[in-house]
Amino acid sequence: MATETIFISKQANGTGLHLSDNEGHSGDGTITTIVGQGDTVIWKLVPDGGITAITNIYPKPGSENIFSANPSKQTDGRWQGTVANPVLGSESYSIDYTIGEDSYTDDPEFEVRD
Repeated sequence: MATETIFISKQANGTGLHLSDNEGHSGDGTITTIVGQGDTVIWKLVPDGGITAITNIYPKPGSENIFSANPSKQTDGRWQGTVANPVLGSESYSIDYTIGEDSYTDDPEFEVRD
C-alpha cells in the first residue's frame, strides 16, 4: 500500500486548480493520479499557491466513491482518504476550495489499478 500525494495550487491565469502529484503528473484543471486499492491519498496546499483553503473532497455526482470513507481534513490542514477495496477503473471526484472569500469546485480523476 502506497501513499499518493496531490499538491494543489491556483492556475497562473484564472481561478481553476493547478494539480501535481508525487507520480510526476501535473496540469491545470485535472490530472489522473494512479492509485491502488488500500492506498492512502493526501492532498496538500502548495505554500503561497493562491488557494486559501480546501473545504471538501467528495465523489463527483455520477461517479463511484472510491474511498472507504469520504476524505477528511487532518489536524495539520492536509486532507486524507483511503482507496477502498475492491474498486477498479477511472472515477472523478470534486474538490471544493476557496480563493479569498470566493468558493470554487474542480473535478480531478483517479485511476484505480490492481
